[in-house]
Amino acid sequence: MPPVGRIPREIVEFFNASGGHSLIVKGPAGTGKTTFALQLTEELNEVAASHYLSSRVSDESLYRQFVWLKDRLKPAGLQTGAKGKSGSKVARFALDQLEGKIAEGKEGDDEEPESIGSGEVKGNFLEVTLGFDLPELEAAYDFVHNRMPERSLILIDSIDALGEHYGVPASRLITVLQKDLVEASKQNVLYVLESSGETRLDYLGDGVISLASSEYQGRRLRVMTIDKLRGQEVRHHRYLYTLDGGRLTAFDIHEEIRPVKPQMWKAVPDLAKDRFSTGLEALDRLTGGLVRGRVVAFEISTAVPADYVDWLRTAFICNFVAHNRGVAHVPPRKGGAEFLRELVAPHLPEGAFDTHVRVFESATLGTADVSRNVLHMEGTNVGPDLKWSNVEFQLPKSERPFLTLFAFDTLESVYGEKVVEEMSGVFSSIRRAKDLLVGFVTPQSRSAARLENLAHIVLHMDSVNGSVVLFGQKPYTELFNLSWDWSAGVPKAILRPIV
Repeated sequence: MPPVGRIPREIVEFFNASGGHSLIVKGPAGTGKTTFALQLTEELNEVAASHYLSSRVSDESLYRQFVWLKDRLKPAGLQTGAKGKSGSKVARFALDQLEGKIAEGKEGDDEEPESIGSGEVKGNFLEVTLGFDLPELEAAYDFVHNRMPERSLILIDSIDALGEHYGVPASRLITVLQKDLVEASKQNVLYVLESSGETRLDYLGDGVISLASSEYQGRRLRVMTIDKLRGQEVRHHRYLYTLDGGRLTAFDIHEEIRPVKPQMWKAVPDLAKDRFSTGLEALDRLTGGLVRGRVVAFEISTAVPADYVDWLRTAFICNFVAHNRGVAHVPPRKGGAEFLRELVAPHLPEGAFDTHVRVFESATLGTADVSRNVLHMEGTNVGPDLKWSNVEFQLPKSERPFLTLFAFDTLESVYGEKVVEEMSGVFSSIRRAKDLLVGFVTPQSRSAARLENLAHIVLHMDSVNGSVVLFGQKPYTELFNLSWDWSAGVPKAILRPIV
């Protein structure tokens, strides 16, 4: 199943834990720092309201860019909420000290600031007139005070711009907010930092998240790194993410166990007269479907989980069988005919697998398998072993076009590295019959370049930081995250562009 939330679970759990917490989010311009901060307001179960303090974006501009915010976040001037219970008061000793020093000209730039507030010493405390010197922070403190003892989330975007505006070092502001809001008042605070890389401010926050935009195979790749989350177990410190649709979505690297028992496959209709569905609508939209007489190549890294390949095969096979079409399959070395039956048959009507699917297996000495689904590969000559007329003879009740799925790791292990050159007759027969051929190769396979040269569709799958990505070489596409949804009892591919 795709992840329910968009923010990594470690970060949500970090803020939902008891007590107050602070997080620094940093990265270059355009990496989604503001989007991350606002996204967090939706996902914290233990925080009922948030206060957004921006030195860069007006409320109107914010709502134009993030329409969904209106139901979650209100402008500071319009914030409403239940008053705090009797005795609940936000701590503000550090803020009072800071404002007092500003009023005395002892904090900030070398220039003498205009004296707006006044103060006098009472015992060990400096009492100042509030609400003038640091109005944005005063509003944040008032928001927290009105909601205590409930917890709030204060978002400061950005802390270094706010410090520059006040003429106060960002480190000083973080120290004040850390003492008053996080430690004394048990509130959550997020600081957006405009710089990237290791900074001297990192040690001031309880947690640090870095956002970065880089490249993978000439395509945009976004990476979120959890540098630290004090007191929180970090299961995975690096996630791929996207800003697709104006939302930040971090991709969960875990594939959930299928939540329901397998269900019957519902045939995905043909896309056109000579274009046929892969069984995966997301993949059809990306490629335009399978064209009769053409070759499709999937280059799949060995780092990709085997389940992803199995579910890809399941969708292809089930959709063709659901249309009463024939399938001839050379499976990967790790799975033969019986494994394929266990994988596919639960989604098909009784007897459909035996009627429409044939599986090539390497013949070994002493093999006594007489299953009607198995076609033996003797291993001497690939041409006679994969002779297309034999496949047609074995599928008398199947309609055309037939789907051919060849795993070239298996073919190379049986016939050697030059198997593609020796299969010219097989390719020609499939082309003349206007059937379909889909080949699976690995980047290390000697067959990869040769097969991709023959193919009119070439797709690559790899695992990057634990997330599976897919992109098209033919046709050229951006980078997508690939995940699977089993909620309906059948594999459904989810492709999210990394933008």
